[in-house]
Amino acid sequence: MLMDEEKIPKLLIYFAIPAMVGMVAGAIYNIVDRIFVGRFVGTDGLAAITLSFPVMLLLFSFSLLIGVGGSSRVAILRGAKKQRPAEQALGHTLMLLAAVGFAGMGLSVYGVDLLLRLSGASEEILPLARNYLRIILIGGPLALMGHGINSLVRACGSPRYAMGTQILGAFSNILLDALFIVKMGMGVEGAALGTVLAQGAAAICGLMFFYSGSSPLRIRLHFLVRLRIKVIKKIFAVGSSPFITELSFVFYMTLMNNMVRKYGGDIGLSAMGVFLSLDSILFLPALAIGEAVQPVIGYNYGAGKPDRVIRAIKYAIKMVTCFYVLSFVVAEIFTEKMILLFNDSPKLLAIGVPGMRIAYIGIIFMGVTIITNSALLGLGRARAAITLSVFRHAVFLFLPLIILPRFYGLWGIWMSFPVGDISGCLIAALFLKRLFNWLKGDSALFSN
Repeated sequence: MLMDEEKIPKLLIYFAIPAMVGMVAGAIYNIVDRIFVGRFVGTDGLAAITLSFPVMLLLFSFSLLIGVGGSSRVAILRGAKKQRPAEQALGHTLMLLAAVGFAGMGLSVYGVDLLLRLSGASEEILPLARNYLRIILIGGPLALMGHGINSLVRACGSPRYAMGTQILGAFSNILLDALFIVKMGMGVEGAALGTVLAQGAAAICGLMFFYSGSSPLRIRLHFLVRLRIKVIKKIFAVGSSPFITELSFVFYMTLMNNMVRKYGGDIGLSAMGVFLSLDSILFLPALAIGEAVQPVIGYNYGAGKPDRVIRAIKYAIKMVTCFYVLSFVVAEIFTEKMILLFNDSPKLLAIGVPGMRIAYIGIIFMGVTIITNSALLGLGRARAAITLSVFRHAVFLFLPLIILPRFYGLWGIWMSFPVGDISGCLIAALFLKRLFNWLKGDSALFSN
């Protein structure tokens, strides 16, 4: 089989390239989404989306809790040739994604204004942000299903199909933005509606995979309606690390939005929104390598091949680092031209250009952190993954964000990014060394 016998570099490329292409497609539609808003609504529209970002991350954190946990279980069980338990994990994952998505819809009725004010919304931006976020929350089930199913498709050994669902969602969103924002003049509401419908298209496409002849697993009705606590606990155990990581990032983004508004006002929020949009193509695609390596690691670990696991981790780190070197060069050289795509406001450029250049100084160090965390998840080492995530976020992200602005104002906020990247790399390297020792036979390490 491909997972058992293919050379690690080729196997990793087989999984990583489609995942990266899909994520780049998603990044492009995210950027185009903000470009439409920036040009046809203005900097206030960019600020409104930035203020909604923490709540959107909250939804995304639950998709990671369930999607990553479920896909890791599916990959390990498939590697161990346990078909029925793998299908059980698949069914439970889908039901949990749907349940949390529908629960999130309740936030569209209750608490939207409170959440946005906690995120730093001023009275001027609040109406725009409210209209955008309500539509996003109503489409919560589609967002969770779309992302979670994509991880499950990769875990079933079909990265190209997973890529196809991401590309479908990306280009659907671009077309819908052009229709709703440009043609119909719907503003930020059009951007939100386009996003929701595009996520729905991706979710439907992902579900169709499991009813096709190419899927090694099937969605069984009895695994959807008869949920077992034991299976759910195993899914949550593995998914808890990325969930806690993303949840801490929700608090981080909430705190950052408030501090950006304090030191830079609404135009500062607009600049941060542009940065986060560009981040989706300069930073996030490398996360696809981390996601792609998980089924390779999980399958080979389940099949009892630790040497192949170690080789996969090393090659993945090299791939991510190469990507971030390229991102660093692009971010430092073409900063102004990229920001001009969104809006030509002199105030936006005055904050965004130097801010972005500062923020990307430490990006090349993130490869070790990302792949170490992905490896721990792929191996089911939940406790170690949670420890790494909590330590990195609590110490290396929050502390610089709290301390540096007191001395450097708005620039201190931008400086907190490289401080977190470099410091996080150092602690991840220690975890990686222990992980390799454990794979080589020291069972006392990373025991859960």
